[in-house]
Amino acid sequence: MRAITAAFFLSVLMMMAPAWAQDAPAGVATAQHHSSAVPPPTPAEIELQRRMEKQRNQERFAKIKKDTDQLLELATQLKKSVDQASDQTLSLDVIRKAEQIEKLARQVRQKMVAE
Repeated sequence: MRAITAAFFLSVLMMMAPAWAQDAPAGVATAQHHSSAVPPPTPAEIELQRRMEKQRNQERFAKIKKDTDQLLELATQLKKSVDQASDQTLSLDVIRKAEQIEKLARQVRQKMVAE
């Protein structure tokens, strides 16, 4: 039984030997892998990316502030229009203003959630 087991392992090793011979050494394969990889960003590139991200955030915040100011104005106008309307009818202008507010509020929410 030992002879059969030893013969089996010997035959498996002999079959695997050609496959090992075809593989490149571990150090060579690793070096080739790193040579095709993108080099890490330089400190100047990192700083530029940081400044660009900061500028995008400032612009996004400015747009959000402008839109919320417009929302306040539209809500104030809507309040005045509703106060002036009779309890029987609301004008088409009031409905349009409410739709504008809804649309703008969605846009503001999306800007706040966006990165």
